[in-house]
Amino acid sequence: MDSKVFALLFSFVIAVGLFFIVNQAKLGTPNARNNQANQQLTSDTRKQIEVPLQLNVNSDKYFVVGYPNQVQVQLKGPAALVTTTANTRNFKVIADLNDLGPGKHTVRLQQTGLNSELQATIKPAKITVNIQPRETETFPITVEYDKNQIMSGYKVTRVEQDLKKVSITGPENEMQRIDKVVAKVNLPNDVRKSTNKAAVIDAVDAKGKTVNVVISPSTTDVKLDVQKDNQKNNEENK
Repeated sequence: MDSKVFALLFSFVIAVGLFFIVNQAKLGTPNARNNQANQQLTSDTRKQIEVPLQLNVNSDKYFVVGYPNQVQVQLKGPAALVTTTANTRNFKVIADLNDLGPGKHTVRLQQTGLNSELQATIKPAKITVNIQPRETETFPITVEYDKNQIMSGYKVTRVEQDLKKVSITGPENEMQRIDKVVAKVNLPNDVRKSTNKAAVIDAVDAKGKTVNVVISPSTTDVKLDVQKDNQKNNEENK
């Protein structure tokens, strides 16, 4: 026991023992680590996500306005399940309007398809919608452009468009506001040659404000024939 060899061996055994004791304290046993991971996955947590709002309504008969496109949903439940649901969004938030007629209504939002282990809080819980009879009419299209964008000494001699009329669908009260349907052509400065442009079609009221309706199709191709204004040039030369 007094020899150097014994002392070295004894020191080595003590060092190895201390190493395993320290690392076991830091890392824990495999079972302990697995239990800790399982607890993290099964413990309750909360997460707020944004979900599209779907309407249950007879869309062939009615047109609905005034509702949000998205709503906030707070999920509560096991962490792993909350994370999966937040990533997949495999449930729906609906407003059931099937039993309602024209007019303003306040309805409670509902969720469907959510796992039974989760709780969902929808914000807002209720919404107010305006249900109107659905109408569809055909309107002629008027092409508009800024004449100040045409270079001095030139003029637009002809306007061509691939669509003369357009179909418009909307709620009854909005359809009654339509004064005209226009295709506005955006031009660069000092136009002096014929140009082709895609113009957005817009329905406006008597004050020029956009009416909330659905236009199909929503664009038209417009061609402006631009030529020298010989009459104006001759007058200027005189």
